Order: sequence, then C-alpha cells, then structure tokens
Amino acid sequence: MKKRIGIYSGLILLVVFLASCSTNSATTSSTSQVDSTKQEITLANAQELNTIDPSNAIDANSRIVINNIYEGLYRLDESNQPVPAGAAELPEISADGLTYTIKLNDKATWSNGVKVTADDYLYAWNRAITSESAAENLPYFTNIKNAKEIIAGEKAASELGVRKIADLTVEITLHTASSYFSSLLANPPFFPLNKAYTESQGEEFSSDSDHAIYNGPFTLGDFAGPGIGGSWTYYKNDQYWDQEQVKLDKIDVQVIKETNSGIDLYKTGKIDQVAISGEYVKNEVSDQGFVSENAPTIAFFGYNHTSKIYQNEKIRQAISLVIDREALVTNILGDGSTVATGIVPPKLQINAETGKDFTDEAGNLLKTEVTEAQKLWAEAKKELNIEELTIRLISFDSDRMKSLATYIQGTVEENLAGAKVEVNISPVGVFIEQATKQDFDIYMPTWGADYADASSLLSLFQSESASNWGKYHNPEYDKQLAEANSTNANDAEARWANLQAAQKIILEEAGVTPIYFQSSAFLRNPKLKGIVYHTTGPSLDYKSAYLED
Repeated sequence: MKKRIGIYSGLILLVVFLASCSTNSATTSSTSQVDSTKQEITLANAQELNTIDPSNAIDANSRIVINNIYEGLYRLDESNQPVPAGAAELPEISADGLTYTIKLNDKATWSNGVKVTADDYLYAWNRAITSESAAENLPYFTNIKNAKEIIAGEKAASELGVRKIADLTVEITLHTASSYFSSLLANPPFFPLNKAYTESQGEEFSSDSDHAIYNGPFTLGDFAGPGIGGSWTYYKNDQYWDQEQVKLDKIDVQVIKETNSGIDLYKTGKIDQVAISGEYVKNEVSDQGFVSENAPTIAFFGYNHTSKIYQNEKIRQAISLVIDREALVTNILGDGSTVATGIVPPKLQINAETGKDFTDEAGNLLKTEVTEAQKLWAEAKKELNIEELTIRLISFDSDRMKSLATYIQGTVEENLAGAKVEVNISPVGVFIEQATKQDFDIYMPTWGADYADASSLLSLFQSESASNWGKYHNPEYDKQLAEANSTNANDAEARWANLQAAQKIILEEAGVTPIYFQSSAFLRNPKLKGIVYHTTGPSLDYKSAYLED
C-alpha cells in the first residue's frame, strides 16, 4: 500500500534533505509572515504535483493534495482514528466482521452543488479496481469480497462486494474480517467520484485543476498538469458541507526544490511553511517556528530480483552490511530520523494483549559488519564469475535523497572491491516509471504506512503486490502474510507471530535493505495553527488550519 511513496508518501514518501547551510542557528524567524489579517497562507513544497486523480495517486505529495480537495467516507482525526465525513456515522459492522453498512452524510455535495450519493462511491471503487494507472493501489481493495478475482481478471468489476442499499447507504462485504478496514476507507483510493462529470471529461479528467470536481474542504486552482509548472492553489470550497470549520480562504503552494531557498523565503516572511532536514534541522531547531513530527516511514533499498546478479543473496547481504546506519542518521541526516532496525517503524503497531511494540519485540534485525560484508562480496563475485560490478541506483529528486545516495555511493565503493555505483536522481514521476519497469539495480524510496498495522509496510513485498518493484519472491514470506490476513485474521496472537516471522524472513536474506526510520521537520509561521499531521495515510491536513490574530 501506499502510502505515501513517499513516496512519503503510501506509496512512496517523498521529502526533502540537505544542501549547504546558509542560515544561522541563532536566527529567529519573523512573526510578520504573510498578512495575518487575511486567512491566506503560502507553503513551500519540494516536488511538483504528480496527479489529482484519487484512483491513481501513489506518491505522498499527490495524496496530501487529494486529501484536502476530496473527502471519503471518513477523515482521520488527530489520533489517526476515522471520524465521519462523507459518512453520517461510523459503520455498522456485522457480528462476523464481514459486512459494513454505511449511511452517507446527506449534507455532502460536489463543488458544482450536486449531492454526493452512493452511486459516486460505487462508481469510483469499480473504476479504481480496474485502473491500469495505479496498480499499486489495488491492495487497498483485496479485503473486499471478489476483489482478488477481479484483479486477476477472473470476474467483472461489477461483482465487487459493494452495493447500494439506498441513495445514501452503501454496503461493503469483506471476504476476511479486518480490524483496520475503517481506517483504509479514509485513503484516496476509496474517495468518491461523480460519474456524470468524470465521464463527461473523458481522458481530460483530472489532467489539470480545470478538469476536476471536488467534495473536500478546498477546491484546486492553477494546477497545469502532472509535472508541469511550479505551483498550485487551494481555495475554500463554498459547497463543502462542513465549511464553517474551514478557516483558510486560500493556500498558495510554491514548488521550491532547494531547501536553503525555502528557508530564506521563510525568514523574510514570504512563505509560512517549509520542510527541512539534515544540517538545516540542526541549525533551525531553536527557531520559534520549528516543528518536528514523527511518522511511521521507512527509507530502504529494493533490489532488482529479476537480475541474476541480485538474485545472489550474498551480493545483497554485503551491500546491507557495509551501511553504517548510526553514522548516517547522525552525520548525514541529523534531523531526528533514527536507525532502521527492521521494516516496521516504532509505534506503528502495538500488541493489544501484551502492550508490546512490534518493533521493540522484533529487536534489531540489521547490523553493520564490514569484514563479513567483504567476505560475502568476494564469494559472490566468484560465484557470478565477475571481477567488477556497476550498480545503477535510482531515487527521486530531493535534497535528502541526493545526499543519501552520495553517502551510499561512497561507502559501497570504498568497502566493496570492484563496486561502482552510478546514481540516477529523477523527478518523482520518472522515478516511479523507472521503478515499475525494473529499470534499476537498486531503487531507493521512502514509504509511509497507510494504516496502523505492520502489514501496511510488509505487504509491499508480497509476490503479487504491484508495489513490489524489485520483484522479491519468497513463498514462505507470502504464506506468513497470507495467514496473517486470512486464516489468523481474528486470532491476534497467531497473526502477530505471522507478521514477526515475515519480517524476519525477508531481512535474513536481505530481500530488501531498510536504512532509516524517517522523521519530518518544518519551519512554520508561529501564527499558523491547526494543521493536523497524520502519522498514517495522507500526512498534512489543512481543513482546520488558520492564522491566529
């Protein structure tokens, strides 16, 4: 699931990092930011907007935008719990946990004044499950009856286990009970679409902000299209059912890829928020506008398992063993990110019976052993009959990932004889395209959890997952996750054991290589209040944001 690729976001979580520092740690930001007599703000963003189609969004940046201009059955509150939005109330769930009956909010309307109905949800879900543009989103639907058969092409989308009970009531039938399904419904793939409008636009639907319809707190303007231009604007949606709770009239977003440029604009009062990392965090931690947020986000390596080279377990293990994660988070990142001990970050899943954190119980499944790495590397080269190896490493365009890639390049080339790392940094859309086509030796994303369960991240690497860009395949890994989400879905202890076992399997053979657990830091106008930061799902919610007098 996505997450934020980050490809921050689900899937992927995409964030910014360091260049050279041009600000002084003793400097305190001006409180005379954008004119506070108006409820208008300006934000810096590190990437262009990739899409505004809820069915197709897989990167974190797009999902944040979509979550502010659309709305599903539920929104997440400050504790990441689903609260009614497009729905009138929380679902009525059958005793066996398989049937969800949901009454819709009769006040919800589209930005053209048309009421949001059950048909809009069913149309969007059927469209999403057959979308060819974002197969990575299909796992969201796999708990629903017949979804797997539809995805496999064995049944028609119309057989998805959802139906209209009345104009304002929908019913969802699952094939397996799920404790987190209500939270999933707060994610973009489950957002509604107005069928009449969407089909009237044809291929132009969501191609820019003039060819979209909205039902969220804001509408969108000035979006010229995926990867085009450097800005977009949120406007308060005067048709939104809960508009009294929306205080901001306008949010201008400027794409600023260089962190130091964003900080300069913040210091001079021209923008109200900029994401920072690395050395910038160290220098700006005393600023009165400094904000730090922890998110269940993992940065990792994925290997191209379709290549004979990377099918060799020793090659993968050697690369993982030379990474000094402690030095990386301390000397390179320095922004509150922590050493990865596995795939699942702390505080994502707590055992309801024992109170233990999933990550704490797993322990540290990763280590740095350069001597052992060199031994494995030499053995692998002999097995593969090679003396040298050029590694093509791809990632997305941000200061953070550029610096991280440079570190990885240096440490691998320094410690593994004959290794050469070629770094390829691309815009998010290009990176995703390369990754989905296995046009890499190693791909390096950040990925956030979409719901508070270890399976949100572990499911990325199941054999059939479209998010499994490296095509990792291990039948026992698949079996453990399948049991967790089917046979043992209602047995908390057995399910916990399945998830722990799955993580151990993939890490022991270095199927992927976790690097660090990411934190997010911002400089934010001290007068800007009410922004909700979600640690699962789309992260930044501006519905309740406002400028304090």
